[in-house]
Parts: sequence; C-alpha cells; structure tokens
Amino acid sequence: MMRHGIKTLLLFFTLSMVSSCSKFPISSSKIKPYTLAFYNTEDLYDTKNDPGDGDDAYLPTGAKAWTDTRYKTKLKHIAAVIGGIGGQDGPAVVGLSEVENKKVLQDLINTPPLRKHKYGIIHNDLPNEKTQDVALLYQPRHFKPTGTKTIDSGGKNPTGWAMLQVKGELRGELVTFYVVHWPPAEKNKRGKLNDTAQRKLASVLRQEIKAQQAADLNTKIIVLGDFNAEPRTTVMRDALKANGRPDPSYQEELFNTLYLPYVNGLGSYASRGDFQMPDQILISKSLLNGKPGLQYVRGSAAVYDRNDIKFLYGKYRDTPIRTYSGNLYIGGYSDHFPVFIKVQKDK
Repeated sequence: MMRHGIKTLLLFFTLSMVSSCSKFPISSSKIKPYTLAFYNTEDLYDTKNDPGDGDDAYLPTGAKAWTDTRYKTKLKHIAAVIGGIGGQDGPAVVGLSEVENKKVLQDLINTPPLRKHKYGIIHNDLPNEKTQDVALLYQPRHFKPTGTKTIDSGGKNPTGWAMLQVKGELRGELVTFYVVHWPPAEKNKRGKLNDTAQRKLASVLRQEIKAQQAADLNTKIIVLGDFNAEPRTTVMRDALKANGRPDPSYQEELFNTLYLPYVNGLGSYASRGDFQMPDQILISKSLLNGKPGLQYVRGSAAVYDRNDIKFLYGKYRDTPIRTYSGNLYIGGYSDHFPVFIKVQKDK
C-alpha cells in the first residue's frame, strides 16, 4: 500500500506535532479516565419481519437462515466485545452502526455482560430500507443526554444515510456526540471512485460543527463513526477538516485520534488482506488544549482487536471473525473491530 511507503514521514510529522504541544494531557493514575468507543456491529438484525427494514435475508426462512439461536449468539458476542472495552467498567459511551431497530438494542443491553451497566439507548429510526440505523449507548452515571436530532444531507437528492447528534453532559461537562455511518464511495463507468454522497454528508456535518464553534469556540465535540473513507482521503481531510494534527491552535479542525495507528499500518476492517481504517473517532481541539475540564488522554486511541474476536492462523490471520461470509454462517462477531479512546476530567 502507498500509505506504508510514506509511513515514516507521516509518523515523524505526527510525533513532532505531538511533542510541540506541551499542554497535551497525559493520563494520571490519580485521575480516572473514561472510555468512548465505536463499533460497527455487522448487520445486527432480529428474526422478525419488518417490511420497511430490508431484512428479508435475516429471517429464519431467508437466505441466511437467521434463527433465534443465531440471533442470541450474535447478541452474546457483540455484548462481550462491548463489555470488554475499557476494562471491567465498560465504555461510558459507545456509538453503534448497522443495527436494525431499537428492539435489537434493548435485547443487547439486557445481555449479562451489559446489564450491570444499565445502558441507556438513543437511536435514530431511518425509514430507508437501503440503510441501517446508528445509535448511542451510554451509562447514565457518566452521561446525561439533553437533546438529540437526526441529520441528513438534505437538498433535492438526500443520500438516505443519516447522522445522529446527541448533546448532553459527560461527567458534568457539556459535550456533543455525532454518530455516523457513511456510504462507501462508488466506482463510476470509468472506474474512478465517486464520493459525492460522502461529500454531502461531510459538508452537512462540517456546517453543524462550524455553527457550534461560532457560538462557542471551546465547544467539545466527539464524532464516532464508520466513514467508509480512510483518514488521508480528501473527504476527511478537506471536506470535514479532520486530520492528525493535534495542535490546539488550529481550533476549527478536528483531530483524528486514529490517524497515528492508521499511519502505523493498523486497521479496523480487512478487505482482501488489506487492513483499512474506516472506523474513526474525531475530536474538537477543545479536548486538546490542556485547560481544566474534559480532555483527551494522549495516546489512548486504539483498535480493540483482542485474540478471541479475530483469526489467529491461516489466510485470514489477524482479521475480524465475522458473522457471515456471503450466506455461509461463520458464527463470529463482526467484520469490523471496535475503536476507542479515553478522556479524563482534568483539574
């Protein structure tokens, strides 16, 4: 891959930027960090027929023979993964994509690994059967939502892929979360990638963020999502203004916390043996300025790829154990690894 050819240069750039920011917070053993995560669950469907959800394959009589047993196994697996992120306390907040409806989320949080955390659910129900929903799970003792809305690309030709905005208080501090799942870029007749739909969504999200920053430059924003675009693509870098520069003086930009892991060749999704990083967590520079309050923990961004959720040998070594390969039931977890970061309340 080309990105590996320039890995050293990008690594030097990012490390030099990190070292130049003396106020970039480092986790202290005296201050408890909180985990924020994102997980593409790979087609989390129930077994009931819903004509508006495009779920025909995921029925007991469908192409994937999606039975109650397989559904319960999927719930158990996804819950075990989420429950392990961040240690025994689990993530304070986790964004999810590729969920069918609110029912599967209720079933998920009632599984033994998650029940003890008493997760709340914020979910957007998209009417478009070609897309799946995104959602936010949160532990009420850490996060108290105050408002939500669903954001589409709008205009005459909306993409049908919406984003979820959730405002609230994370450990007593105002924060805005965005949970996104963008469509993949498509090849046109000439074989070139067409990222028009992604750019529409990036433009809408950038305008939302711009408006928030205009009202309060220190507003704290966290974007959790599967962008179907890697960190160095123009849609991420130019349209959304998200990059790997942690310098807080560039206040309008978003810092891509997974940029350095990506440069180092890590990824959350594997395609034909190539690891990619479509799953990313972006934060506003107000979480990097070293001021009292909620701050990003330097170096905490990671791909959660523990051994039991990936192949350890053979052709697919180190890649996620997915639920299906086509219509062949594998019985795994998801075709994506989760990603996560940590934040802490600095004095």
